[in-house]
Amino acid sequence: HIIDSFRPDIRSNSFKRPQSEMNIASGIPKFFPLMMIQQENNPYVRDDTMFIRVMVDFGDMPKALLPYALSLNPGLPTNVQQYIIKQEIERRAQPQVSEQHVIRNQ
Repeated sequence: HIIDSFRPDIRSNSFKRPQSEMNIASGIPKFFPLMMIQQENNPYVRDDTMFIRVMVDFGDMPKALLPYALSLNPGLPTNVQQYIIKQEIERRAQPQVSEQHVIRNQ
């Protein structure tokens, strides 16, 4: 298998919402030669379908929060998404008040 990785520079325009037809390319430009993909009987293409595995590192984000973070609108600016995630972490860290306690006090 061919494996490589990189950490994106979140300040780079390559990792922000495009302002024109496309972003500036970033990543690993010579990661996998096109000739290897095009050769007969390569293990990554079968019946005109390419198989790729991608692993994404979410850093210090708690695993229980991943579904919430991935459900956010990807069109939101990154700083807004990070703020919303931070608020959700804080909300989940607060002790939960039971419904019965709230009902009795009304």
